[in-house]
Amino acid sequence: MKKGFNILLILCAALVAISCSKTKSYTDMLKDEKKAIERLIDANDFEILDDFPKDSIFKENQFVKLENGVYLNIIDKGSSERAVQYKTKMLYRCKLHYILEVDTLVYENYGPHSNGTYPIPFTYGDYSNSNPYDPSYQWVSEGLQTPLQYVGDRARVKLIVPFKRGTYYDQSKGLPVYYEILEYIFEENL
Repeated sequence: MKKGFNILLILCAALVAISCSKTKSYTDMLKDEKKAIERLIDANDFEILDDFPKDSIFKENQFVKLENGVYLNIIDKGSSERAVQYKTKMLYRCKLHYILEVDTLVYENYGPHSNGTYPIPFTYGDYSNSNPYDPSYQWVSEGLQTPLQYVGDRARVKLIVPFKRGTYYDQSKGLPVYYEILEYIFEENL
């Protein structure tokens, strides 16, 4: 009996060792994210500002790092109308890059190449869903909604979103995202 128990114990230890080696630790994901964001900033000659510009006017390559770790560049502030948390129904169109690897994965439903695509709907303040069958699982996040406190309807921004402020999908995979362009549309103004 003791011999059987020892064999079982060895088998369990081997399984644990094998299963642990296939996944990255949270610390490793944070290190990889930091390198990816630094690489993106360097490759595009982005300037990171210490403070939010008083007039909210950013140059093309300027970003401010917000308290939650999201990097923001406002291209166009849009209207003076502001979204109301948990009430305003929104749509967005974007061009985004998953920046972890040198060859980035791109998703685009913005501009002339967006024929046949639909804007992505969400309610402001309603963050990522853990249900993989819900569109917000992969497309809606806290980071994506952060600029809405500064901009209005039809605003256009650029964002760098760390995975911990990304969608449930981004968080589970450790994927930081660069939104080359992101346009917010208030559903009520369509």
